[in-house]
Amino acid sequence: MRTSFAAALLVGTSLATPAWAQAVQQAPSQESAQTPTADVEADTPENTIVVVGSRVANRTVAESPVPIDVISESALQSSGLGEVNKILNQLVPSFNFPQPSIADGSDVTRPATLRGLNPDQTLVLVNGKRRHVSALLNINGTVGRGAAAVDMNMLPALAIGRIEVLRDGASSQYGSDAIAGVINVQLKTNAEGGRAQVSFGKYVTTLPGVSDFDGLVLSGGQPVLNTTDNRYLQATGSGERKARDGEFTTFGVNVGLPVGDGGFFNFTGEYRDRNYTNRQGFDLRPNYIRPTTTTFDPREQTFNRLNFRYGDPKTEDFNFIINTEVPFSSSEVYAFFTYGHRDGLSAANFRQQSAATNRDFSTIGATTAPTNANFVGLTPDGYL
Repeated sequence: MRTSFAAALLVGTSLATPAWAQAVQQAPSQESAQTPTADVEADTPENTIVVVGSRVANRTVAESPVPIDVISESALQSSGLGEVNKILNQLVPSFNFPQPSIADGSDVTRPATLRGLNPDQTLVLVNGKRRHVSALLNINGTVGRGAAAVDMNMLPALAIGRIEVLRDGASSQYGSDAIAGVINVQLKTNAEGGRAQVSFGKYVTTLPGVSDFDGLVLSGGQPVLNTTDNRYLQATGSGERKARDGEFTTFGVNVGLPVGDGGFFNFTGEYRDRNYTNRQGFDLRPNYIRPTTTTFDPREQTFNRLNFRYGDPKTEDFNFIINTEVPFSSSEVYAFFTYGHRDGLSAANFRQQSAATNRDFSTIGATTAPTNANFVGLTPDGYL
């Protein structure tokens, strides 16, 4: 069993309201050391008005004819997680948030599902209005293949007042994109005060059965091939490999301002930076073209054997949300605006220096057969 420990630090500040104790912010990982518990709903069901699952106004959770989970603001903040998908995965049993690796765009824009159905069969609403899907069509061999899903991680948890999850099909009311259920994100409506939050975390993971790497075994200054499998080099290692990675930093602020008589202007900004995680073992294959059948390239002794990358991608996010409402006569004028930008670098397999995919064929003549002797690599060491 893989052992994973998340070390994290979170600092939160509330403005014009008392400060509340916060659970630690947990960095992304393939496995979590513990599962924090959270009160899914702080208010009583009799007093919580829901807007999904019924066309009847002012219906509460207790009166609703369909199963609804209401995730309160306090539950979101005390979950100890920095991404909305991870929070829902922890608090809603029917919600599934897979985390594939080496899956191209699906590494960075990860689809989420309800009740095991396709991601595009879950309707996502923001303030009761349909949220647009991402531009990424999943054509990889991962969960949600063939679907374009809503990227809920583009919504900062700090901007959310509550989340309503209708855990039943609602296609008769909402359409075919609600076969699995409905997730309604209600943004904060505070007209005063605010909150600032800073969090940091990283992972220290032990990989049982994966030997650490101290160096190659040499004989006469040359690396030695493994006697049981001559595709690999012999190496020495002490203990099991420990990975220290996945640094996760979040800066967020939420501010509410009054507008007119009874109106509000609520703004949330968030910056999130996540470093990649890597759970691969050491690659002991010879990486370079051998000068002769009895000698190895001297660079084999200094080559970085952690050349693959298998785990969470490296991402950097900027997200902004504005939610506003102003009373106007007997009605109200409302609007909300969201903006998000993400740069991502997903994991990948390593192409060795000696691989044909790393060959510069322009250096040999059109009628010359490629051989090790006339090999010229596009990159000196290979590429990821």
